[in-house]
Amino acid sequence: MKFKIYLFFLAFFYTLLSVGQGHYAISFSDKNNSTYTIQSPYEYLSAKAIVRRAKQNIPITTSDLPVNATYISTLTNLGATPVYASKWMNLVVSEIIDTSILNTIHHLPFVTDVQLIKSTHTLKSKKISNKLYVETTQELDYGSSSNQLKIMEGNFLHNLGFKGNGVTIAVLDAGFTNAHQMSAFSSLWNNNQILGFKDFVDGDDSVFVEHAHGTMVLSTMATNIPGTLVGTAPNANYYLLRTEDALTETLLEEYNWLVGAEFADSVGADIINSSLGYTEFDDTTQNHTYSDMNGNTTVISKAANWAAEKGILVVNSAGNSGNNNWKYIGAPADAPKILSIGAVDNDGIYASFSSQGPTSDGRIKPNVVAVGKSAAIINQNNEQVFSNGTSFSSPIMAGMMACLWQAFPNKTYQQLKSAVELTAHQALTPDYLLGYGIPNFRKAYHLLANIKDDNKNQVITIYPHPFNENFNITFYSTSNQTINIQLYDTYGKIILSEKWDVNENSLHLIPINGFQLSSGIYVLKINSSTKEITQKIIKQ
Repeated sequence: MKFKIYLFFLAFFYTLLSVGQGHYAISFSDKNNSTYTIQSPYEYLSAKAIVRRAKQNIPITTSDLPVNATYISTLTNLGATPVYASKWMNLVVSEIIDTSILNTIHHLPFVTDVQLIKSTHTLKSKKISNKLYVETTQELDYGSSSNQLKIMEGNFLHNLGFKGNGVTIAVLDAGFTNAHQMSAFSSLWNNNQILGFKDFVDGDDSVFVEHAHGTMVLSTMATNIPGTLVGTAPNANYYLLRTEDALTETLLEEYNWLVGAEFADSVGADIINSSLGYTEFDDTTQNHTYSDMNGNTTVISKAANWAAEKGILVVNSAGNSGNNNWKYIGAPADAPKILSIGAVDNDGIYASFSSQGPTSDGRIKPNVVAVGKSAAIINQNNEQVFSNGTSFSSPIMAGMMACLWQAFPNKTYQQLKSAVELTAHQALTPDYLLGYGIPNFRKAYHLLANIKDDNKNQVITIYPHPFNENFNITFYSTSNQTINIQLYDTYGKIILSEKWDVNENSLHLIPINGFQLSSGIYVLKINSSTKEITQKIIKQ
């Protein structure tokens, strides 16, 4: 009893000192008695968001329903000022000054959790976080951005006329200083390609004065100055969303990202580019650990997975911790359903600052890489420069993915993601520095062109063919299943038998060791859940 009394007076003392004031994430138990229904999604989702789901056979669920307004009103009446709500995680972020109401909130029947995510007394950091690391090295020569496309044959898609038309990219970042008045972006504004902008940090639309990081990120995708600098998706549409407060490092920013992603979903964005990552915070008790980097622990990684499940292709920078003690990717780059992008130089050599894998549960990360060392960008002063950081390799990749999606508008985000991974330069030997390697968008295009839109399992390619020692099967799976691969000689004898687990709506690269086989003709059989595929192959 004495111990309990002591704790009571200790808590009261800290309340008097205003410790505990700040932003809280308050989670709810349900969405009962909602005024919205999954049968009427147009009340809370845009037509484009609904079409994106329909194309990928993604149903509307209760996770799409807005948070119960009555619950929020109850908290407001108690003195908790709502900042924003998250429908995916069914919570509200509220600012609480009078911490004496916390006990009452904890005991509300519909409240399941209350977590302090930013203290009112969090000090502004004196230096910009490593995740916004940008190192400018020299002025850019005329047209020097071309290699950012050519190293991954992105110019192949541009030459076919695919420059992102009709695809919407939401850019989640720290701010877009001067982006509304720079000549580098004049074509965006003149052609109404900026569909909107929103500040989730300050709750207004002041995204053009807060920080220049997003401006430089945007330039790698959206600049359209032929002969000087052309971004990877100059004809795409964009939403500019500020979720990162560059002067602090708190858990609140992960919740900002969450609601930013929900906004992107609701307005119908196809792709999210996020050149952000989180590992350590001003309040060290909130720090993530490497064990948290399993893709399903942090709020922001859960949010990234949610976005993917809604049919959005999430492209995120791997991080710039390669030379630091941490060295690993941060969150949300660890999320399994997204593309995490590392960095190479213009010769395709690993950039030492690029964060490494694996995830703590052993998965390959980054997924692929793009130019992030000496990347061609335009800064907030409308100057052409070279800069370093996975902050730039990520949007370079996001822009190319927009072009690929324009070419194949009926493909799913999983199909695009796996096509890029399986045609990258080290797809058969992925590692923890480059992942599957440097993408080849010419090969990815041809691979996707061979996928039939008939919702059936199929073998896309067998290569090399004829083969000398080994060959590879590119298989498209429509479901989570185990496939049986068998190789027969001309007498009908089984000489090779393997089983492979494959994922739903994904491409898989399956290597087959044929070193021990004699030269001749063989019959390959693949038994899947829906059909048997038979094909003759030749060993030279």
